[in-house]
Amino acid sequence: MEGMFASSGIEGLDEVIPGLPEGGLILLAGNPGTGKTLFSAGFIYHGIVDRGERGVYASLSEDKREFYANMKALGYDFEKLERDGVFSFLNLITLIGEGASTLLNEILAEVEDLGAKRLVIDPFSAIAQGFRDPREVRVFLHTFLSRIVKRLGCTTILVEEIPFGRKTIGYGFEEFVADAVIILRNTRYEDKLIRELRIAKLRGAEVRNPDVCFTLHKGFKAFPPFRKPEPRKARRYEPIPDPPNAYSTGIEDLDKALGGYPKGSVVLLDLDIRISAEQYRLIVAPTIANFIVKRRPVIVVPTAGAAWMDVADCMRGYGLSEEELKEHLRIPALRDAALEMPTPSYVIPYEPKNLKESYEDFLKLEGELLRRHDHPVLKFAGLDWLVHFWGEEGAIYILNLDARRTRYLGGLTILLGKPIYPETVKRIPPLTSVHLKLTRRHGCLLLYGVKPRTPLYAVEADYSKGYLLPKLTPIV
Repeated sequence: MEGMFASSGIEGLDEVIPGLPEGGLILLAGNPGTGKTLFSAGFIYHGIVDRGERGVYASLSEDKREFYANMKALGYDFEKLERDGVFSFLNLITLIGEGASTLLNEILAEVEDLGAKRLVIDPFSAIAQGFRDPREVRVFLHTFLSRIVKRLGCTTILVEEIPFGRKTIGYGFEEFVADAVIILRNTRYEDKLIRELRIAKLRGAEVRNPDVCFTLHKGFKAFPPFRKPEPRKARRYEPIPDPPNAYSTGIEDLDKALGGYPKGSVVLLDLDIRISAEQYRLIVAPTIANFIVKRRPVIVVPTAGAAWMDVADCMRGYGLSEEELKEHLRIPALRDAALEMPTPSYVIPYEPKNLKESYEDFLKLEGELLRRHDHPVLKFAGLDWLVHFWGEEGAIYILNLDARRTRYLGGLTILLGKPIYPETVKRIPPLTSVHLKLTRRHGCLLLYGVKPRTPLYAVEADYSKGYLLPKLTPIV
């Protein structure tokens, strides 16, 4: 298979497929506004810049000035590439009435003169409409395939518009002629825009993940299934300043989206059933690390399936020392589990009592931290843990009391809503100032705000600073 595929030029896509068939015909289809032109531009631009493959963009819908301006705003300087003699933009709008043979000859001549190895025809639909009989379109495609794609070894994208309400592509046979078929579509996730790409056909390759999410934010970018990078030696977490009247989430991208977590607020992180511990920790752990590095107190009540060791190991991954954990962190742990092995002083053996006594013990622990640090406490707890011991009504009662206390003291409470008790999770949002949801689509991790409302953000794991942070990219 080596040598048969060329890089698509689309960030993230070549992690899902081996590339596009080199010297092949690629059909790119979708409704208006799905990103076909931006995909095609990325294919041409990165082919020139990264691989030295000259390119031709034959447009039957957009003039050169408009195309150059739109692409330059996204960082694609096609005007410079044209001056360098490695790119040509063919404006064929005025030749549509001249017939398909005239258009084909114009394209052929430009590809041969430039020595192009990448070509886009946008849209092919405009050429196909010039034929009287659909059979002529098929003959044209075969002619085009033999004269340009095969003879010149020019990897070619044909852009096909799919009108709204129609499901078939073009005349229905283009996809059989093509070496690859890529379909772009805009759909909805709840009330959010989500963009999806489907690899419907890729001759010569097995595609295990044919559907991927993508965005048009700062160019066309595809999101392969979430993958945590290999850990490295942990560097110390660098604290992030608090926004006005708020606490930093510990994540710059999330601070920009939300403005931080308001002081005195309750935050609910609502999880899809497919979300793993390492995925939700990506959102929660930086907030905790940011508090501790700033010498602020934190109480973490582990959720179901987690132990105090998981919390401690997670914080060590941000370069925090044992002394810092002893000074600023408290982890209530069931007495039997806590005493199975020697435990550090920040692990507090805990034995469930009745609701009133349990809450008083918690207030005592929080009070000690308040007096010691003279700063409101960050409290993190799994809703499943509360419901397990005190039932749904007991958990709601405690959370009502704690929400008022958090607001009065100016602290911060983060609740993790695993779908173990989904009916309880549904009752929590009225107590919260911030309601976030974490889910997955085609393996892509997605985060969005219900309160305050935000677009969907694709979440990627980033180790560039020496510790794990989420990189958030809006899907627009």
